[in-house]
Amino acid sequence: MAYLAGHPGPALGAASLTLIDAVGGYAVAASLAILGLAIYELGGLGEPVVESFREVLHSVTPVAWSLALLILLGFSSRAVPILVSGLSAFPPLMTSLIEGLKASRARFGDLAAALRLRGVRRMAYIDLPASVPYFISGSRSAIGVALIVSPVAEAFGTAGGIGYGLYLFFQLHDYAAFVAWSLLLVLVMIVIDAAALGPLERWSRRWME
Repeated sequence: MAYLAGHPGPALGAASLTLIDAVGGYAVAASLAILGLAIYELGGLGEPVVESFREVLHSVTPVAWSLALLILLGFSSRAVPILVSGLSAFPPLMTSLIEGLKASRARFGDLAAALRLRGVRRMAYIDLPASVPYFISGSRSAIGVALIVSPVAEAFGTAGGIGYGLYLFFQLHDYAAFVAWSLLLVLVMIVIDAAALGPLERWSRRWME
């Protein structure tokens, strides 16, 4: 902590970049998850397609995503950590949304049938609002994954961020700075979870009650 206190500028800059990468990755994951929910809602082949896509993304490691995207986009691209964290954060978020969809079907199935709501209309008016607590709970996990994964991509070739700092300090054998940057990542995760994600999840559960 003394190292971080003595170098507040680089620490804040690195934390800000990693947070931007993680939030951008979460936005990618959330967009994919909502699209996946719409496809899942169609039934038929939609359900196995979404399940298979989720399992494939879940089975690919962040290192593999990082290497593939660095080759495709280049080592200077800021899109790499965003996409890597987004693809890694998608599976837990999609899992939560599917659980919410199944709970909504069990609870509001008769209502949807009475109103003759099907497909995307049912998702918009019933299933998506009913899945808000599941979405926020999944978002908590997804942002946690994004915050863990984005430094991995940063360490592989993106200049800036906590991951790049960890890689640089390890190469320089500056272990005090390496430990300090590791603590910085943990601190960012704790602050985000305690200040925003935890209260938001508790609010969403009270809202559904």
